[in-house]
Amino acid sequence: MALSQEVKSELKRIVGQNDVKGDDFVRTAYSQSIIYQPPMYPDVVVLPETKEEVSAVLRLANENKISVVPRAGGTAGPVCIADGGIIIDMAKMDRVLNIDEETMTFTVESGITVYNVVQELRKRGYDLPLKPWFGSGVTMGGYINGPSMVGTRVARYGTADKWTVGLEVVLPTGEIVQTGSGAFENCRTFMSNPWLSLNSLDRLFHQSLGTLGVVTEISALMIPMTEAVEHIAFGFDDIPSLSRAASSVQRAGAATDIEHEDCDIYSLLQMPVDYPLVLCVTNQGYKEEVARKKEVAYQLCKDAGGHPLPSKYAALTWDNTANFNYRTAAFGKFCCAAACCSYESYPEIYKIIKDGWKKHNIVNGWSAWTCFPNWVQGWTIGYYDADTQLDDFNQAMFEITKKIQTVPDSYPFTISPPFEDLLQKIKDALDPNGIMNPGAWAMVSGVQARIVEAIPLPDEK
Repeated sequence: MALSQEVKSELKRIVGQNDVKGDDFVRTAYSQSIIYQPPMYPDVVVLPETKEEVSAVLRLANENKISVVPRAGGTAGPVCIADGGIIIDMAKMDRVLNIDEETMTFTVESGITVYNVVQELRKRGYDLPLKPWFGSGVTMGGYINGPSMVGTRVARYGTADKWTVGLEVVLPTGEIVQTGSGAFENCRTFMSNPWLSLNSLDRLFHQSLGTLGVVTEISALMIPMTEAVEHIAFGFDDIPSLSRAASSVQRAGAATDIEHEDCDIYSLLQMPVDYPLVLCVTNQGYKEEVARKKEVAYQLCKDAGGHPLPSKYAALTWDNTANFNYRTAAFGKFCCAAACCSYESYPEIYKIIKDGWKKHNIVNGWSAWTCFPNWVQGWTIGYYDADTQLDDFNQAMFEITKKIQTVPDSYPFTISPPFEDLLQKIKDALDPNGIMNPGAWAMVSGVQARIVEAIPLPDEK
């Protein structure tokens, strides 16, 4: 149902005449993200500039039971799913609010890009612990609230939830809440779990895909800039050998970043390699520290059967964090098949995903990270012609997803069934009218996993 003129007029009163956009070309521009999905059009797009404006928009939407989807940089899915209603584009909320060198933290509005955060931090001699999967154009809000919290340096610093120390969130009813130590009067935001973890609910909103509220501010840790960076790369003949090397390097504490690529991704980048798999290890720190860790990592990779390669293979993705997505976009629309798993399950997961793409003739490339303390998050990016291969692509994604769910130590991107009722109660309490990104709730709640499980594979029919 289209928005009434009364609602549109009130939105214009809240954020300003020029920041409510309903022209067809605007709605079309917001109907997709960079990851392909069928177009779904909002009724209007609003661009607030303050948390108070976000709060007023959500109160209006809640009172009128209008769906709301927060929009970040549009660099991933499925945060951009919308079917009518309001998209809140956070692009104008892009300020650095505070850089606190004493506590090694910073606070920014959620619409700021990672690129701009890094530039501001480097002026003071600091950097982000991680650089996100989809490159520096990702917004901080999209990074924290979106589907992936990994990035370069994840082997050392862990996923983004490990270095987020506080959030400001506008709930669907318009209430503004603060998490972390900053929620206490006269206390700076410098730690996420002060005394009692119930006082800090950051993780409730992490990766919730805009289904529980709108993140307006993020406080996080920063790290000092370092004097040396060194890369090594090794080719491997099979995934078990690469797995042994990556796990050994991580357990030895000999890497800041460990990335796994296959020859397909380098072919897409027009950098052919003579081995089916490549392990990239980067170290960052003081010169003596980096030199010693490089030496340890080199020997461990060699002992596992690796073949030394030019360091350019590792330097390619360092600090650009897999933005080969953009570089290879000419190969077609793309989306990811992904899994989190232990090293014991890694070879099987890799085979399932690669065989699934091959069966349906989908061009693809593999990339993965060793994550702190010692597990794998792996992705394949599948490229396809949306006019001729969409059905094949969807079938491949379905088969891959279902098979992965049967592998031990494979951690899905949805909540497990015993806790789904609790999560639904939380959703109902925070969002009584179900207005927040309803198209993405199935991905968070576990409904999608149950649907996949219920449909038989071709060889099960």
